[in-house]
Amino acid sequence: MKFIRSQKSGLGGAAFLFEMSRQEMDWLVATLKLYPQLDSGYHQITHCAAPEIKAEQELLEEAMAQQRGDHKRKLDKFFATPGRFRLEGPGRYRFSLPAEQMDWMLQVLNDVRVGSWVKLGRPELESVPKPNLTGQAARAMAALEISGYFQMVLLEACKAPESA
Repeated sequence: MKFIRSQKSGLGGAAFLFEMSRQEMDWLVATLKLYPQLDSGYHQITHCAAPEIKAEQELLEEAMAQQRGDHKRKLDKFFATPGRFRLEGPGRYRFSLPAEQMDWMLQVLNDVRVGSWVKLGRPELESVPKPNLTGQAARAMAALEISGYFQMVLLEACKAPESA
């Protein structure tokens, strides 16, 4: 996936324009369909189980569940939008992402990435042993890497001079 440029879209809003191959488009769609990977209880206020923060922890979990529902609705709308991916040539597609959707898209990809990392047992980069990957672990490893790739491309687009 390659960032082309940012452009003005309807009603004066900005959009990011990307070009991708058919395989990249399939990977992006498949990766987004993995959402959510983390449950609402994954995020903890503290590592200790202090009884005085139980109410705050419950509020955090409720907020995370609500955010997950919001992201899921936005993804459903994203997939239902006709022309999201436009064929530009043999095996080449254009993908437009409105600026206001960039943040939640990054959050969804981060959930898939972190959730995949958790499923793999939270391996440290410096000491990753050569695993005997099962089918499930191989899928988690692929989701971890592919979601990271798309996050990188989106973040680079945000840093591009014409995006400011």
